[in-house]
Amino acid sequence: MLILSENDLGEVLNYKNVLEALESGFIGYKRKGDFPLRTAIDSKENRTTVLFMPSSYLDKSGNKIVSLCENNPSNGLPYTRGIYILKSLKDGAPLCIMDGTYLTYIRTAVTSLLASKYLAKKDPQTIGIIGTGKVGTMAILAHLSYFNVEKIYAYDKLDYNLNSFKQKLDSHTSYDIVLCNDSNEVVSNSEILITATTSTTPIFNSRSVNQGTHINGIGSYKKTMQETPEGLLLRAKIFVDTFEGATSEPGDIVIPLTNGLINKDNILELSDVILKRIPRNDSDITFFKSVGFSLEDIVTADLAYQESKKKGIGVDVDI
Repeated sequence: MLILSENDLGEVLNYKNVLEALESGFIGYKRKGDFPLRTAIDSKENRTTVLFMPSSYLDKSGNKIVSLCENNPSNGLPYTRGIYILKSLKDGAPLCIMDGTYLTYIRTAVTSLLASKYLAKKDPQTIGIIGTGKVGTMAILAHLSYFNVEKIYAYDKLDYNLNSFKQKLDSHTSYDIVLCNDSNEVVSNSEILITATTSTTPIFNSRSVNQGTHINGIGSYKKTMQETPEGLLLRAKIFVDTFEGATSEPGDIVIPLTNGLINKDNILELSDVILKRIPRNDSDITFFKSVGFSLEDIVTADLAYQESKKKGIGVDVDI
């Protein structure tokens, strides 16, 4: 069995090959896999949520176990910590255990890029981020690997995160980066907007969104969390990574559904967009909500496993 660390994954996964793997996965998953809703265990005492995300795809099965620990950032520890276990469906053999934290970050970042590829304007000039932590930063870098934008707008309620974001991007790119004092400044200037927070209340005003904007909501994942104002969903075409998960888990979708502001007929899956090439008018506002989908994990994990075997990366152990 192969053991892959975060550094190992960084050597074999990149935004381009993960994008190709995810696009292929979204095209074929309804015919080739099984993706149960994830199981969540909440520990209020420890302010931790543990998610179990099993799946099967083609000849592999997998399960991600990831802990979301609200106390960790204040203690200098990662908010997200996880592992991924990959197995063979042919004989049940355990194939690989890998770092689930980096896996989660990169698949989330690139899933947002996949949505932007199909839903954003053809040649966006500006991109914005609200929530400049690890996954938000990686989402921006993923987009920069594909789109030739001219300017990046960024906001975070924590100055430390915002300054770290600028330092990170300055070391990777030469783009014009505008650090904003207000989230609505980011929104009003962005043709592609990414939100990556765990806020329980909307983080911007829907009136700040211009016609033609594409928004990726990749942060909130509980019914009690809501990054996106309900007014936006009244103006936008709504897309999700998985219909079943998005209509039962994240507040961004569940709350307006419960309040009767939208109905399930308003919601399309990203796979339908890719397969049917649903047209996008330049004046459309499009909103993609990613709550986290086990398809994204297993296709990215299998890519990491296959590439690592080819390159001799990782540690083989008997078990």
